[in-house]
Parts: sequence; structure tokens; C-alpha cells
Amino acid sequence: MNRILHIVLFFVTLFSFSQTKVGNLHYNDIDVFENTELMLNGAGEREKLYTIGLYLDFEVDGVEDGLMVADKDATMALTIKTISDISNNDLKEIIRNGLERATDGNSYLMEDQIRDFIKLLPKTINKYEIFKIIYTKDQKLTLYKNKERLGAVTNSLEFKQALFKIWLGENPIDGQLKEDLLGTYDANPILGQWKAYDKKTGVAINIVQLYMIKNQVFGSIQRMLRQSERDAVCYECQGDDKNQPVEGLVIIKHLNNKSGFKYIDGKFTDIRTGKISDCQIWIDKDDADVLNVKYRGGGGVQQWKRIKSSKKDNREDFRTVKF
Repeated sequence: MNRILHIVLFFVTLFSFSQTKVGNLHYNDIDVFENTELMLNGAGEREKLYTIGLYLDFEVDGVEDGLMVADKDATMALTIKTISDISNNDLKEIIRNGLERATDGNSYLMEDQIRDFIKLLPKTINKYEIFKIIYTKDQKLTLYKNKERLGAVTNSLEFKQALFKIWLGENPIDGQLKEDLLGTYDANPILGQWKAYDKKTGVAINIVQLYMIKNQVFGSIQRMLRQSERDAVCYECQGDDKNQPVEGLVIIKHLNNKSGFKYIDGKFTDIRTGKISDCQIWIDKDDADVLNVKYRGGGGVQQWKRIKSSKKDNREDFRTVKF
């Protein structure tokens, strides 16, 4: 992965990705678990007791993939946020009953691991606490409360499969919650990679990555397409951008959503002249693969074309970044 994507991901992670709201609580659409970034696949609420989000690094097609997700030996996580106070005994009962349902009454076969996991649970569980259950490919299941690591269960693939089936299995504790967790990720179509073109000649110039920080859209040059410009420096740029490499330069800043998929009141840096102008971008309803870009001095509305990649490819990019 090239340098600019590392930079983009670092700052987006630092200032928080866009979020999904469940009730009054929010889940980061991308979050870090054990130094690995995972993407929120879906989230929902359980009877005003807690909300829960499922984080994966692979793609699912819907509810029919519940067993596949639960059984898969891959890094994944559940984030649970309590809505009300839950006693330690109540939580133990929730887990034990859920495991009985998930295993068709055979949870006794993994009683040792169940006890090891239950021992990790805190004595008191207050409203708005955050628990993270993280499974990694070394077959370790780790439990966090807020930012505190409570401990881990090792050699835990079988236990993890049963635990995740509490919510994702054939007999889940809540059918609607299962649907919420296995819903496909609905990304903002503005975000992603776009190929920019010279308006006069029609020749492609560069690839720009659009991303979001605190509900504002930014865009950076991921790659110059002309080989002779790969090492170009923006001598004409202003402020901190002056004399910086063009690849990696943030040329679109602070765009705010107006309505639908139109973002306005941002700034655009012309790397040829260094001039900074007002900017707006939008996608028309009839063609989501064309981004309209307008800024002063740009010769009217420019049309950038989406660089298509599967959701799986995009998640692979995020997954491989370590912090």
C-alpha cells in the first residue's frame, strides 16, 4: 500500500470515521481491534438492554451468511454497549441461555471454556459501558471493558463459534437483531477513488482518494498517472503544502454536506498554480459513477470517474494497515 493511503487512514482513524447510529448510541464504521482495522457490517439493539455491532474484514451477503460468519476462523469482533445497568448474574444468564440455544442444548460440552469466559466478566456492569469481544486467527478470544483488557480464552475456535451463534446462529436470541448485524455495509458513494481528467484534452491526470473526517469530505492525490510527474513537488502551493510532494497532497478540504450526495463550502488546491478556490462536488442520481467537481478556475464543471473495486477489495486495504 502506498504512502498516501497510510497517511489518509492514519488521520481518518485519528479523528474518527463516519458513524452508524443505533438508538442513542454510535458505532464507528471502521474501528481498531488488537491493532487491526475492521469494518462495521451491521448493528442493532436488544430489548433496551444493549446495542451490538459486528465488525468483519470480509464481505457477507446477508442473513443467510450468519452461520458462515460464526464458524469462520477469521479475525472479527463484537462491540456491545449497555443501555441499562445489567447485573453480573443477569449477564451470565444471558450468555448461558444463549449458548444453550446456539448449541441445541449441548453447551455442556464446552463447560470449561464457558467458565473461563464467565470469570472474565466484571462484577458490576453499568449503563453505557462498552465491551469488545475480539476473536483472532490464533484462536484467541479476548474481552475488553471500555479500554481495559479483562483477559482471554485460548484455543477457543469452538467456543467462539458457539458464542457468535447467540446472535448469528439458526436459533438466535433475536431474529431482527440478527438481520441488523448481517446487513450489508452501505457506503457513502462520494467516498472512494476517483480518476480526474484534464477538461480540455480529456487525458486522465491523477487518482484522488475521497475520505471523511468528522462529517467533512477531504480528498488527496493517491497517484499521478503520468510517470514523469510521480515525483513532482508543488512549488506553487501555499502554507504547509508548499514544496510538498504532489502524491499525498490533500487538494480537497472541509466539504460539508448540503443535501443528498452534494457537498459544498470546501476548498480546492490547483497543483499547477497553487491557487486555492471554493469547491463543491456532487453525484447525480442517474449516474453514481461520475463525480461532478466545480471550483473557481477549473473551466466549469469537471467530471471524474469512479475507480471501481469490490467491497471486499476495499476492506482488504483497510485490514492490512497496522498501528
